[in-house]
Amino acid sequence: MVILGIDPGLAHTGWGVIETRGAVSRARAYGCVTTYAHEPIDQRLGKIFKEISEVIGSYHPSQLAIEKIFFGENERSAIATAQARGAAIVACAQGGLTVGEYTPMQIKQAVVGTGSADKYQVIYMVRTVLKLDHDPHPDHAADALAAAVCHANLLRTQALTRRAADDEAMREADRAALEARADAAREVTAAATAANIQRDRDGKVAIATRQSRISTRKAS
Repeated sequence: MVILGIDPGLAHTGWGVIETRGAVSRARAYGCVTTYAHEPIDQRLGKIFKEISEVIGSYHPSQLAIEKIFFGENERSAIATAQARGAAIVACAQGGLTVGEYTPMQIKQAVVGTGSADKYQVIYMVRTVLKLDHDPHPDHAADALAAAVCHANLLRTQALTRRAADDEAMREADRAALEARADAAREVTAAATAANIQRDRDGKVAIATRQSRISTRKAS
């Protein structure tokens, strides 16, 4: 499976493509879309859309992992990030990608093991998990790769959960089948026992009848 991770931002939109095979994930490519404050907003958003579309066309991901927006103190910055995020998501929608959204805390928790990890810990774990021989740069690209790794971990966990549920359902079905066969065997045994008892009774009645006839003949 090929996953595209995106760390949205109007000035810097990081992207990273990973490929997963079972429990193994490897980076295929990563980079950053850069726009500048002096450029008109339509050109900036158009550039994000165009370059993310080109990434999708080159690597053919089927899944998107993108950071959710954190509305902190800087509302203006959050709005700009939301615009960039929208441009990236539209590109992914046209490419037919399935979207997964995660908060920065969720990504850190999935990649590092704690939601309070700093960026250096995230970079180190991304490098370790993806078996890179260098730290991915810029930071926006590393964050995008982290989002992709988070998504891969979630999909793997969901698959294991479904498999465990399917296995339990199969075991339950097997138990039910065994119980049904046991019940059927008990019914057959009970029927055979009843038939044997009835034959014994019929045999005793027949013997008694013959003895009664013999006695009657002798008396006459």
